[in-house]
Amino acid sequence: MQQLQSRAALLGLRRLAAIAGITLASLSAVQSHAQSDYPNKPVSIVVAFSPGGPNDVMARILAAKLSSTLGQQFIVENKPGAGGTIGTGQVAKAPADGYTLLFNSAPFVTAPSLYGAKLSYDTLKDFAAITKVAESPLVLMTSPQSAHKSLQGLISSAKSAPGKLNYASGGVASTPHLATALLSVTTGIEMQHVPYKGGGPAITALMGGEIDILLDSITSGGSFLKASRLRALAVTGGKRVAALPDVPTFAEAGLPAYKMTHWVGLVAPAKTPPAVLDKLHQEVQKAMATDDVKARFAELGAEPAVGPRDRFGDFLRSEVADWTRIVKQANIQPE
Repeated sequence: MQQLQSRAALLGLRRLAAIAGITLASLSAVQSHAQSDYPNKPVSIVVAFSPGGPNDVMARILAAKLSSTLGQQFIVENKPGAGGTIGTGQVAKAPADGYTLLFNSAPFVTAPSLYGAKLSYDTLKDFAAITKVAESPLVLMTSPQSAHKSLQGLISSAKSAPGKLNYASGGVASTPHLATALLSVTTGIEMQHVPYKGGGPAITALMGGEIDILLDSITSGGSFLKASRLRALAVTGGKRVAALPDVPTFAEAGLPAYKMTHWVGLVAPAKTPPAVLDKLHQEVQKAMATDDVKARFAELGAEPAVGPRDRFGDFLRSEVADWTRIVKQANIQPE
């Protein structure tokens, strides 16, 4: 009798296993179909800074192209505040389904060293890397009326009067803030930081002579430089910029140790299905290879920088480590 009961129990377990197998297989098929059908509704691309800045401009170019090729709207949403951490935190808590993405840049990797335990998210654990999208050089700018006409002249002035010169940014922990802090660390000069509410107001302040310099992406200042409403002293990167052929690189201007570019990339909430991440990576790669998108980015002084997904993840980890050191050296304090 006991032997019969044991056989019955074993048969029951096999039936349950078979049913469970069918259920799991069905669930897997549904998930696979949902991912292959991605996107089947609008996708939000969050920019954690104000409209008009380089991140916003580049995100909108990419979003328009993805909307055209994938048949669903990719909508850019600006969610500024607290050095980019507000919008970033919202994406970290969004459903991991590929319908809420973050268009990120340097502030994404500096947040851990700036805010530490105050962050509502973990920069490396709460996000999945998709790809770096583009890179553009930074340009050191002054107003045409400024007495500073070269990088070395500016450095000499700053060393002779520590703390007298001031520099603008689009906010604490924005790319201009971080870039100029790195310049201070590299050269040993002291300058006062004047944060504005976005890149547009910072440019306006520079043109009006309210501040001395702005070190920002060429995307921000390019049109004003071409119109001679701003003066360029030097550009970052290994080569001169086609739009500013007469402006020397930092290396040519006597500061080869300074190396920083403005990069932008795309991440999603952690646990987003790999199939969705792969599809996004492939579609961004295709978009950035098209002539019209490359031309639009070139007008902004930016070049496509799409690479493998895992390489972007490695880059983000490396940047977090590097900026932890730089933030400490420059004594950058959050708002």
